[in-house]
Amino acid sequence: MVTEEILKDKVESNIIEIIKSHNFENLNITPDKKESYGLIASDALSGLIISTALVMPSKKLSEVKVKSIKKKFRQKDFARNVSREKIMFCEKLGIDEDKFFEIGIKGLQSISKELGL
Repeated sequence: MVTEEILKDKVESNIIEIIKSHNFENLNITPDKKESYGLIASDALSGLIISTALVMPSKKLSEVKVKSIKKKFRQKDFARNVSREKIMFCEKLGIDEDKFFEIGIKGLQSISKELGL
C-alpha cells in the first residue's frame, strides 16, 4: 500500500495493480494478468535460486544449474519460506518448470556482480 502511494502519480494504474497483486493473499486481490503471474513466480523463484547458490561451495550463481534447482524445488525442507505454488504460476504464462528455472538462473546470473553472488 505504501508503494501505491509513492507511485500513484509516477506510473499507470495498471502497473500499480500488478505490483499490488504480488501481495495478493494479504490484499484480497486475484492475480489475473500475465504480468502479475510473472512477478509472483519470478520473485519466488529468485529466492530459491539465491538460496541454492548460497549452499554451493563457491556461493556463486555461476554454479547453479537447472538440475540443482529442480532438486532443491522438490526438497520441501530447503528454503521453506519459498512458495513452490507461486513458482508454478509460470504455468499460467505457458512456460514449463525447466524453462522457467533456466530463465530465472540466467537472469540472476546476469546481475550476479550486483548481488555479490
